[in-house]
Amino acid sequence: MPVTATVPPPLCCPACRTTLRSGHTAHTSPSTGVAEQLRCDGCGATYPVDRGIPRFVPKDNYAESFGYQWNRHRLTQLDSCTGLPISRDRLFRQSHWTPESLRGTQVLECGSGAGRFTEVLCETGAQVTSVDISSAVHANAASNGHHPNLRLVQASIYEMPLPENAFDHLLCLGVIQHTPDVERTFKTLFRHLRPGGRFCVDVYAAPVAYPHLRQLLRPLTKRIPPARLYRWVEKLVPRLLPVSTALSKVPAAGPYLTRLVPVANHTHLGLTKTETALTWSVLDTFDWLSPWHEKPQTRRRLLRWTKDLSLREVTVERHRGLYVVRGVK
Repeated sequence: MPVTATVPPPLCCPACRTTLRSGHTAHTSPSTGVAEQLRCDGCGATYPVDRGIPRFVPKDNYAESFGYQWNRHRLTQLDSCTGLPISRDRLFRQSHWTPESLRGTQVLECGSGAGRFTEVLCETGAQVTSVDISSAVHANAASNGHHPNLRLVQASIYEMPLPENAFDHLLCLGVIQHTPDVERTFKTLFRHLRPGGRFCVDVYAAPVAYPHLRQLLRPLTKRIPPARLYRWVEKLVPRLLPVSTALSKVPAAGPYLTRLVPVANHTHLGLTKTETALTWSVLDTFDWLSPWHEKPQTRRRLLRWTKDLSLREVTVERHRGLYVVRGVK
């Protein structure tokens, strides 16, 4: 699909909102010709450019485990690697957007991980700005950096270096429940969506996400260094996944019985290769147990937040263990 030649909104200083202008604010390495630092002319703040990606957060932050998992599993969830349209189908099913409606528009993706949805967005011909707080941006760059319509930024949702009211579409999937203040996160996202722009945000559904054995384990497991926890998960999942799969086949009670086994089971995705299913299970089991924050939300609370922001055409739908919020700013 041809890429529409649109220019992304300029980066701006999170501290004073002054535009960071290329050529005047970038320090360039003589050996590589790549900018190594951005400087704000307004307040004098400087921001490093790490392997071509502007970084506006410290390297070490609460999302360390996500950086670890996505750099280990850079390719696991990419449709181009699984050969299945799992990410594509989820994106368009939850958002109700179409590839045609995205072509040539400015899309802001918040919390990109390794880039499973970034890949799909770039293929529509949209101009994509993808933000993540963790070092997962480098996994995303390795997979999707060849797309000329992609700009990657490492930054916090609370202080994105982007102008307000600048984007036509906002996508945030699998993210806000893992942030320190979910309400603040949700409401901050919309600063950057233009009036009339469309959004799709999902979040773990409460109380659906609570009655699961992993909730008893997380107070301990989230304190374990990511590399050590990953080794434990890698050993346990091959033993527990067959148990979970057997329980899932029990008539009527299967979905509830699997909650007694702290392992992610993706039989519903149609992953026919045993190795692929096992890899997804290892990844998502680690994703369950490692995040520092996990705060599912109720439908009533989500609707209240959308009313606080005067959002329009809002729907809140249950998709398995998620609430998906769609609408128009």
